[in-house]
Amino acid sequence: MPKIVDYEEKKKEIIEKAKIVFAKRGYHNTSLSHISKKCGMGRTTIYQYFKNKDEIFFHTIGSTLEEMQTQVEVIVANEELSFTEKLKQVIHQLTEGQEDNNTFILLLETLLILNREKNEVLEKLKDDIQRLKNTIEDLIKQAIEKKEIKPVDSNSFLETICTFIETFTIKKVSNRDDLKVKVESLYLLIDGLKI
Repeated sequence: MPKIVDYEEKKKEIIEKAKIVFAKRGYHNTSLSHISKKCGMGRTTIYQYFKNKDEIFFHTIGSTLEEMQTQVEVIVANEELSFTEKLKQVIHQLTEGQEDNNTFILLLETLLILNREKNEVLEKLKDDIQRLKNTIEDLIKQAIEKKEIKPVDSNSFLETICTFIETFTIKKVSNRDDLKVKVESLYLLIDGLKI
């Protein structure tokens, strides 16, 4: 009797294992052979679920962004935390909290690709990234409205935070200790906004 496979579950399994491969090897140094080996299946079997490596990569990034969005929303919804505590936890989650899977290395590669190409999948990833940014900017706006922090341009402050996080990601690859010092410096900046 043939084995019954849950198509969507198998796709999720491939995506999760592909995350590990992409994080370890990078987008350009990963082949379908690497992914199929990690999944314990042949390349032709993977083609039953995905058209090519690009489609696997974009699903991998989409899945990662969804996970990050959920993690950020949980932090933002925590009524016991002040704005600055929420923002620090969000930054921690987006920098140090992702250390095991090099998530941001993948995201940086994606952003480079997004700036060069256009297609429907890339546009969805851009939307997912913007949704994550919007959540953080809404947190900043709420803090200003509640007079927890000094009035600042929320979009400029958001871009400053995003630039710090991107820089941390690049630095993280080369110097783990330096990252902790930089994150602490960003925390001081955030604390300086308190009223």
